[in-house]
Amino acid sequence: MPPSGSNDASSVQSSPPPTTKVFADEGSKPVVSLNAANDDSDVEMAASVTQQAAHNYEYSDLDEITMRQLGEDILAYNYDLDYCRAQLGEPDLTPQETRTLQLRILDLGHQIRHCKHRIETIKAQTQKSAFPRRYGGTALSIFNTTNGINGGRTQARIANGEAGAEFPGKRSVAGKRVVPEHGEDEDGVKRLKTALSPDFDMATGVDDGVNTALQRLGFWKCRLCSAPKYLLAGSGRSPAAPCKWPLKDISKMITHFTEMHAEHTPAERCAELGAALSHNRGPFEYWLRKTRAQNISDDSVIDDCLGSLISGKMPGLLRRHSRAAAGMPVSREK
Repeated sequence: MPPSGSNDASSVQSSPPPTTKVFADEGSKPVVSLNAANDDSDVEMAASVTQQAAHNYEYSDLDEITMRQLGEDILAYNYDLDYCRAQLGEPDLTPQETRTLQLRILDLGHQIRHCKHRIETIKAQTQKSAFPRRYGGTALSIFNTTNGINGGRTQARIANGEAGAEFPGKRSVAGKRVVPEHGEDEDGVKRLKTALSPDFDMATGVDDGVNTALQRLGFWKCRLCSAPKYLLAGSGRSPAAPCKWPLKDISKMITHFTEMHAEHTPAERCAELGAALSHNRGPFEYWLRKTRAQNISDDSVIDDCLGSLISGKMPGLLRRHSRAAAGMPVSREK
């Protein structure tokens, strides 16, 4: 019997070492070490999981996983679609509930179409690839990263001496495509900007942030949709949800501020409409001259109209030419 102060090595040598079982298949599977005291069922389960993780195509291909998940999303969207259609047939629905269900049905249709389009895109990309994409740091993933679908174009730009990379086949730091300078595409054709941003300056169109270009569409983000009065109005507010898109058409701007946002006073809505039309003076003048066929020879008419709106009053010019503005109640505020 060794003394209590002896080394621990003697006690380690006296105890039998645990039995280790190793599962390996030419380096393709990870090594699993189990104690002999474990059950044989645990050993078989570990071996099956290891074999499934190493050889199952679903666990190694991200495109296959994405397509499977998109298919599950389509099934879930179809279930929601059937439910909404069944609820829409109930006789005791309020107009607000009916409108909500109709919008939900439209949204579900868009989501289903989006999933189908993604599945078609993944299938097309898989067919064009020379090798299946693998998940992990293998040679195939490196090959697809550098010489994938867009790899040929990247190398062609490098061969032509264009900027964007120092070594052939090396991607940029952020993983983004190399964009040619001076607004040109890959074929050397200049791209024309089709839409104007709200802060885009033109020589004759924008003056100190005010769009004075005589054009049909403007740009305005409704500030009342983010105001505390609207956010705390509850379920009966109008519009039911904040605007996701900016207001561009002048008629829709007038309708938005005159027939909606009842949580604000008429004076507040007139002032906000005046701010929107003042910012889009050119489209507002186009609406008066072209859409409503008004022969306005003096700009002071537009100035007086905008001044009345900003002061909280609906001018007679808008009441005569807009049905929505004609129904705007007269503000009682002083």
